[in-house]
Amino acid sequence: MGRKGSGLNLSLKERLPEYFSDDQKAMQLIVAVACLAVTVSIGYTYADHIQVVGWQLWTWLVSVLIAALALLAGAGRPPLTWQRSWWWLAGLLLLALLLRLVLIETIPGGLHVDEVGTADFSLRHVFIKPQETVNPFRAGLASQPTLYNYLIRLSLAIVGNSITGLRLSSVLAGTLAILATYAMVTVYQNRRAALFAALLMTTYHYHVHWSRLGLNNIWDTFWVPAMLAPFAWGWRKNWAGGAVLAGLAVGLSQYFYMGNKIGLLLMAFVILRFWQEGRVLLRGNRQLYNRRLLIYTGVMLLMAVIVAAPIFFHALRQPDVYFERSRMVFAFSPEILASGEVLKFAWEQIVYSAGAFTAMPDRTGFYGPGVPLLIGIAAPLFAIGFFWAIYKRRYLPALWVGLTVVLGGFFMQDPPSSSHFVVAIPAVCWLMAIPLAWLVERGRWQWAVLLVGIIMVTDLVYYFGYYVPNEPRDLIHAFPPWPPVQ
Repeated sequence: MGRKGSGLNLSLKERLPEYFSDDQKAMQLIVAVACLAVTVSIGYTYADHIQVVGWQLWTWLVSVLIAALALLAGAGRPPLTWQRSWWWLAGLLLLALLLRLVLIETIPGGLHVDEVGTADFSLRHVFIKPQETVNPFRAGLASQPTLYNYLIRLSLAIVGNSITGLRLSSVLAGTLAILATYAMVTVYQNRRAALFAALLMTTYHYHVHWSRLGLNNIWDTFWVPAMLAPFAWGWRKNWAGGAVLAGLAVGLSQYFYMGNKIGLLLMAFVILRFWQEGRVLLRGNRQLYNRRLLIYTGVMLLMAVIVAAPIFFHALRQPDVYFERSRMVFAFSPEILASGEVLKFAWEQIVYSAGAFTAMPDRTGFYGPGVPLLIGIAAPLFAIGFFWAIYKRRYLPALWVGLTVVLGGFFMQDPPSSSHFVVAIPAVCWLMAIPLAWLVERGRWQWAVLLVGIIMVTDLVYYFGYYVPNEPRDLIHAFPPWPPVQ
């Protein structure tokens, strides 16, 4: 143990980045700070604007790209080695893409009214005139950041004004989320558990469904793993590029659904755990370790702020607009607090929120499947994984689910709402993968394969064989006419 600790100390001393030790490193940091100044100036100047000319978006994009390239250049090449298992992963991603793309015009049916609103808003307000477009760095329809509407507008321009054009970005996000989840579980556990999690997520009925809706909720399942995976991998491989990629994910996620804010709390937890690891492993060199962690975290935060500065200034200057939707769906209204039945109401919120995965069906028309989020063998497997993760002090996926239950259920009206629990999908699949990986480690791989096969088939049969034929109740609307009918 002593030799291992001293080797780690030596590695840290040898590899600790010394900023401003030469002109090249100084230039990289200056470039990043200069790009930060540009995005901050754009955000501050146009925080109150509803319409802009459009150059603001391109300047922001260029600044983000330059800053990322400059910081990555200073990190060197990522220490990646080819793995044969990646071929299997590529095949799995292809299957995931097909399951989310096939017959997307008709399955799961027509559009939800919120999808109609998203399409209509994007067509009406994003570059509808040569020099006039909605400010991409503010909240728009239902307090959702408008930058997402630019993505929808681009998809509609390429594919055409259709259901496919509206939902294509969600299909891609759902597929990429499986890749990000695989990477995350590999880093925090191992490749075996990661493969099981990816397999389960590929056919998970809940994830398949939200990957086929033209709404930005599904992006939570990509952004949160995309924050966590590179940050931990770069830290353990002593590659500063991991902090840059994590910062990009943190910053870009702020322009999507609010559920990804859970990722910020999880990032704080991961940083705290790394700090605690240093206290155990490096008793004699804690100052050196803490300095390295501070620099690494600072790079991540710098990149995140460069990206998110414009939306931050909008939230700061117009909080009523930015948080309007949050106030509307907040469960503990003044009427509830004054009713004298707060404890009864709170207990009901706990029961309905915590039961979303195994007992309580979604009560909204976004999905409304009539079953909990986990069905069949998946439910007890998830529960086993949850308690085993706590027992083994693998707290991250359990904390993830817990935060979702509290912030996406307990404090929200009419839980459980499938739209508020989407962010937990990677953690749910990870927790189900934990007991499966345990079976393989004990030599019972046949049981693990059998269980995975049963869960995957159950989800596919349920979704495409039962749910869709029974005509989802709120997925009934046609694509909005364009140009609009006068």
